[in-house]
Amino acid sequence: MMRTAAACLLTVSLAVCGLPGVAAAKKKPQSSCQKLAKAYKDRASDRKLVLVVRGDDETGRISACVLPTGKVRTLASWDDGLGRDGANIVATAGTRVLVQDTHGDQYGGTSRALTRIDVRDGRRLSMSSYGCMLDYSWQTCPSGTNFGEVVMARSGAGAYEFSDFAAHTTTLRSFSAAGVFATLAAGAVDALRLEGTRIAWTQAGVQYTAALP
Repeated sequence: MMRTAAACLLTVSLAVCGLPGVAAAKKKPQSSCQKLAKAYKDRASDRKLVLVVRGDDETGRISACVLPTGKVRTLASWDDGLGRDGANIVATAGTRVLVQDTHGDQYGGTSRALTRIDVRDGRRLSMSSYGCMLDYSWQTCPSGTNFGEVVMARSGAGAYEFSDFAAHTTTLRSFSAAGVFATLAAGAVDALRLEGTRIAWTQAGVQYTAALP
């Protein structure tokens, strides 16, 4: 009993004197991910994911990591100096992020790309992309693909409107967590949403559903 009391008094004394002890143990240094979460506004809906946008219209980047010690990854960056290049967050769910990269210049150059990124391992899935030089005869790029409405679940699966310029078609397309695509319906949709584990959409006033892949 006396030994226990003496040990407690010694621990208190060490703490008061500023010496290393149980009560005065140093805090662990923060990880790069934890520092990022404190330094910038977090755009992620999942509490484990940190997603931030840094910079301005001319120079910046979108960075993300998974708490507490995940690697800080650059999802997109731009450094044009003229505000012609850019990127933005389209959607986020779980540890996946949909990012759009864009370009538009005074000479008619234009591009747009949608990419799904898994912040845990950095894997990227290209979902649509186009780029060309527009002129008076071309109001849209003659080839490439574009996207419209998008929904994504925590698993990384979801659905989106997918347009093929060369084929002049628009379809509703699903995508799985593993990156497998499938066509759900032909034509553009009026509304697109997730209902639990199902994809729900409306076309011409009629509602449809399909299971998430």
